[in-house]
Amino acid sequence: MIARTFDMYMTAALFQAALAITAIALIVVFQEDLRRAFSRIALLGKLPRLGSAGQTSLDCDVLVETAFELAQKKVGALIVIRGDEPLERHIRGGSLIDARISKALLDSVFDPHSMGHDGAVIIERDRIRHFAAHLPLSKNLKELGTRGTRHSAALGLSEVSDAMVIVVSEERGQVGLAWNGKIETVATATELKGRLGMERFTGPQGPQQRISLWHRLLRGNTGLKLASVTLACLAWFLISFEADTVQKTFVVPIEYRKLPENMFIEDAAPTEARITLSGFERAFNLLVPGTLKASLDLSNVEEGQQQIVVEESHIKLPQNLTLFRVLPRTLSFRVHRWVRSNVDVEARAEGRLPENLKLESISVSPSTVQILIWESQKANTKRVYTEPIDLSRITKTTDLKPKLVLPQHVRVESGRAPEVQVKVSVVPMSDSPP
Repeated sequence: MIARTFDMYMTAALFQAALAITAIALIVVFQEDLRRAFSRIALLGKLPRLGSAGQTSLDCDVLVETAFELAQKKVGALIVIRGDEPLERHIRGGSLIDARISKALLDSVFDPHSMGHDGAVIIERDRIRHFAAHLPLSKNLKELGTRGTRHSAALGLSEVSDAMVIVVSEERGQVGLAWNGKIETVATATELKGRLGMERFTGPQGPQQRISLWHRLLRGNTGLKLASVTLACLAWFLISFEADTVQKTFVVPIEYRKLPENMFIEDAAPTEARITLSGFERAFNLLVPGTLKASLDLSNVEEGQQQIVVEESHIKLPQNLTLFRVLPRTLSFRVHRWVRSNVDVEARAEGRLPENLKLESISVSPSTVQILIWESQKANTKRVYTEPIDLSRITKTTDLKPKLVLPQHVRVESGRAPEVQVKVSVVPMSDSPP
C-alpha cells in the first residue's frame, strides 16, 4: 500500500511478482509454526503458565534431586514439564498415571528394569500425567552435536511446543535442559532449580546496556545501510528509470452522483467513456484499471438538457499519469424534475362482447390517482390507462383488477402502482331498450 501511494514502481513490482509465491512458501515451510501459533491463540489466557502459580518449589526440589541422582547413577531419563500448549498431538504411546510427583515414583519409572524407562514422563503442574511416552525426534544435527537419542527427543519436543524437557544422559551422567529449540548441559542442581523456576526464561541474563532507538537506526549497521541505498539507486536507474512516455486507452464507467432525489436522468445518458492516459510505463504498472471511473457531481444540476465536459479532475489518477484524451469529451443528457400530479384513470378495452350481450358501462374506482411526472410532461398528461380488458371473455357483469400501464415519464412515489378496480356492466340483448 505504501509503495502504491508513493508510486514506488520497483518495490511494488517486486511485491506483485513475489507475493503469491512467498505466501505459499511461507505456509509450506512454517506450517508447524503456524499450527503452534494458532494453538497458542486458542489457549490464550486459559492455562496458567508453569513456574508462576502452577509449580511449587517442592516440586522443583523433587525434580532436581531426582535428575542429579539419576545422572550420578548413569540412568537415562526424560522429564517433560508442560507449558501452555497441549502436547497430545506431538506424543505417541505412553500410559496414563495421574499421580502426584514423588521421588520414589520417578525412580521406579526410570529404573532400567522398568518397561517404560526409555520413554518420557509428562508432568502437568504438580502431577505426573503420563509415563513411557515417545517424543518426536529433532532433525537439527547442528544443535544436537554428538548427543544421543534421548537428547534428540528432548530437543524435538522443545522445537514444536513450549514445554521444558529435563534429559539425563545414560552415557555421560549429565543433566541437560531443552527449551525453545535449544539444548544445553546444566552443571549444578542450583542452576537447574533456577531454570525450572523460569528465572532464565524471561529474558537475557545480566545487566543489558540500553541503546537508544535513534542510535540503532542511524548508526547501527552503517556499512550495510550504505550498500543497500547504493544498490537501490542502481536498480532504480537500471530498471525503473524511463525517459519515454507511453499512452494507453481504457473504457471506464461514468458515475452520476449526488443527483437530487426529485431529479431523473433519461436512459439515453452515456454510461461509458474511453479515456487515454499518458505517462511512464512504470506508472501504468501501478495502475489498477478496475478502479478508474469518471465521477460527475450533479448536486447543482437543473432540469433540461445538460452539457458537461469531462476534465481530469473527474477521474482519480496516480500522480505520474495525466489525462490525454476523452471520448466523448462532452456528455450530453437530459435531466427531468419529478412533480406530483393527480390524473384520471381510464379503462382500456379491446375485442367484442359475445353477440347476446350488450355493454352497459365501464367504471373505474378510484377514478383518479396521484403520480410523479416529469415537470415538462405535466401539461400533456391528463390520464393514465389500465391494461387492456378483453371483452370477448366477458359473459356477465364482472369486477376486475387490472394493472396500470405507466409511461416512461410517470412513476408512483411508493414504487408500487396503486390498485384500481374496473367494473364491466353488461346486459342481455333482449333486455336492452328499443
